[in-house]
Amino acid sequence: MRFFFLLLFIPSFVSAEINLSMQAQLIEMANQDQAIRKQLGDAGWDKAPKELHAKLASVDHQNTEKLKAMLSNRQWLTNAEVGNEGVGAAFLIIQHSSDTEFQERMLPHLKRAYLNNEGVSGQQVALLTDRILIHKGQKQLYGTQADIKNGEVIFMPISQVDKVDERRAEMNMPPLEFYRKLMEEMYGIKDHAEIELN
Repeated sequence: MRFFFLLLFIPSFVSAEINLSMQAQLIEMANQDQAIRKQLGDAGWDKAPKELHAKLASVDHQNTEKLKAMLSNRQWLTNAEVGNEGVGAAFLIIQHSSDTEFQERMLPHLKRAYLNNEGVSGQQVALLTDRILIHKGQKQLYGTQADIKNGEVIFMPISQVDKVDERRAEMNMPPLEFYRKLMEEMYGIKDHAEIELN
């Protein structure tokens, strides 16, 4: 009986180890995602050549298809499988996917992972939630989606804007005004001495 218990125990222990190959693939996909976006940022998003925008669309599409293949026999990836870095990379791919149906399908799994403390942050859930809502022509909940127009941060419409900071706090996010200042600092619009970018 003891021998039978050990046979059952060993496979479950082995399956709990991080899949280094899958983790490396996810991280490489995220690196490609960030590399093309850095090129576009350096060139100026509005001024960048069409070829760069086409390359961005291609990278996002390929990453989406690869991630879908990884998820073909599972609902989501856990940090036990691919580590927090792998989970973060998978989120980035979903967030930047042009497949909105895929984004919507993944959102409940990301929410569950957040609630179970499995490598997904409240901010990541908020970002994807807002992106889906805006795409559907609805108002965002957390104020994560904004444009830069004429040197100013312009937030896309927010539902019950007077309660946005309460919702942000529930997701462990700073107030909207701090987020505005952070974006102004990031995009070189205004200098805020109290904000240090890494």
